[in-house]
Amino acid sequence: MFSIATIAWLDERLIRWINSPAGRDELLDRFVFDVADSSLLKGGVFLAVYCWIWFQAGERRDDTRRMIVASLIAAMMTTAVARLAQLGLPFHQRPLHASSLGLNVPLSITPETLKTWSSFPSDHAVLFLALCVPIWSWSRWLGIAAFCWALLVVCLPRIYLGYHYPSDVLAGAVVGIVLMVALRAALIRTPLPDRIVRWAGLHSRIFAVIAFLFALELAALFENIRHFGAAAAGLMGRFMV
Repeated sequence: MFSIATIAWLDERLIRWINSPAGRDELLDRFVFDVADSSLLKGGVFLAVYCWIWFQAGERRDDTRRMIVASLIAAMMTTAVARLAQLGLPFHQRPLHASSLGLNVPLSITPETLKTWSSFPSDHAVLFLALCVPIWSWSRWLGIAAFCWALLVVCLPRIYLGYHYPSDVLAGAVVGIVLMVALRAALIRTPLPDRIVRWAGLHSRIFAVIAFLFALELAALFENIRHFGAAAAGLMGRFMV
């Protein structure tokens, strides 16, 4: 078993190596930042794959659709767990703000970026590694591609920019995969996925609208909902004083 000291040592070596090109080439830093910030390259790609699977014809089409419904509900739940973990666990400073590391600050970001947000675990790793599991269940080769995309396109740029330690990503990946396997298995045994699939067949237009809005938020890790929720909570707190 790795000790905390060993993990910290590995974290420090790996992040310095990954971050070493940063702060030297503005074009490279901007490219990495744009990749890390792109909802299209993150959630957009994954949800496009889910849409493709959804519309596949075959004898087991309804079973596949129930799997997708259960998986997306489980993905929403894993995202909530990741955010609660960031809020409930002791604050973990972003590597970008750890002066002892001496990281190169990318030219594309400001030093105050995510300063008040804990880095552990990586919510991006939780969500997008979780989304890989159902794809893997449907197609091994597509699942491998999804895992590689999540690690190289979603997670690696966030380490480069100093948003996360490698251990944040590893912990997020483990949490996301374990929760997806457990929650999807629990949900698929309930009548909820079947009811949603049947309702989607009866009300396809309304379902398409709801599915689009849900996918839009999921692709952005429910950023709009989180911001609206935080603003609403702040206003309610002001009125209750």
